Amino acid sequence: AISAVLSDRATASTRVDADESTADMASSTTTTTTTSMRTTRTTREVDRDAVKTMGGDCNVFSTRACDACRALGSVMVLLVIGIVGLTYYATVVVVYWPVVEAGGEDASLATGALIAYHVLVFMLLWSYFACVLTEAGGVPAGWTPEPEDPEEAEAEAKRSNSEKRRRFCKKCSAWKPRRTHHCSVCKRCVLKMDHHCVWVVNCVGAYNYKFFLQFLAYTFLATVLDSILLLSNFIDFFKDVEESQSSGVTGSEAEVDPAEGTQLAVVFVTFIVSVAFSASLLGFLVMHTNLILSNMTTIEMYEKKKTLPWKYDLGKFRNFKQVFGENVFFWFFPVHTTTQIEKLKVITGLSEGECLDGDAYSRACEPERARFSVASPHAKN
Repeated sequence: AISAVLSDRATASTRVDADESTADMASSTTTTTTTSMRTTRTTREVDRDAVKTMGGDCNVFSTRACDACRALGSVMVLLVIGIVGLTYYATVVVVYWPVVEAGGEDASLATGALIAYHVLVFMLLWSYFACVLTEAGGVPAGWTPEPEDPEEAEAEAKRSNSEKRRRFCKKCSAWKPRRTHHCSVCKRCVLKMDHHCVWVVNCVGAYNYKFFLQFLAYTFLATVLDSILLLSNFIDFFKDVEESQSSGVTGSEAEVDPAEGTQLAVVFVTFIVSVAFSASLLGFLVMHTNLILSNMTTIEMYEKKKTLPWKYDLGKFRNFKQVFGENVFFWFFPVHTTTQIEKLKVITGLSEGECLDGDAYSRACEPERARFSVASPHAKN
């Protein structure tokens, strides 16, 4: 009996030890998991902390202005659609479609005008939404430029950050290819960034610059055509006013049918809007045509330390083909061929580096982060 009791006590003691061991293992696992979560959380915050330390987010006024630009977003898209809808209503519904329905000598001319107008409006909207919905050109996660040799390092040290092959963005705390700039509205770096356009609610960069230029061109042609088509009605409007004043017609005889008066007002406003847009777009087209032929972006045009002669200038025709591609047929359509997309990777400098993961990328960024932290007046910690 005594032996049995001692055996039961030993078994119970063994179970208690086993339970304590299991509890210790569970506790150890929980501690390890918690530590891992803390480490992960710290790792995720490293980039943000590095950006703050380097003074990359210190411009409060710029941040608020960029937030305001971002808030305009869908409003600008609706505004563009509204302007196109206004011109379409005035040109097609009010003026030219009734002429086509009435037949006669002017019907064929009106039909030709409507066909040309519809083609331009279609291409305008296609290129517009292609520019809005196409990714302008983000830098792939973990992208790192190829290492530099000692001779290149010595030459690079004498250049400004915008002229270097190995460029580092202190606002993103990350590497970026040549000709890449940081967009304060999108809060990221954009390949061959030209500018951030509130009208297209997107950055204009390497992959949608062609679509942006096509949008400008087709909008200019559409507004010019619209102004020509509505010019006679615009002149008739003032002739009617002058005739009514000269004839001395007043009172009820001078009253105009409300529907007719609304249509006259719509045509009048549409003509003014079309002339204003065509005049303003002409300046943009001239500027961007010069930039394309020089292989330069708007940002590069205003950079203070731009090198002359421009090192990316390959000649006007070759510069043009860098944006619009080799295939002449696709020059007129807002699409990229597969070959052109691959060439854009070379043009933007993506092919001059590789994408690293995790610790390898952190080690590749560490020297530049440290250099910017020392140089920044905000590096207090």
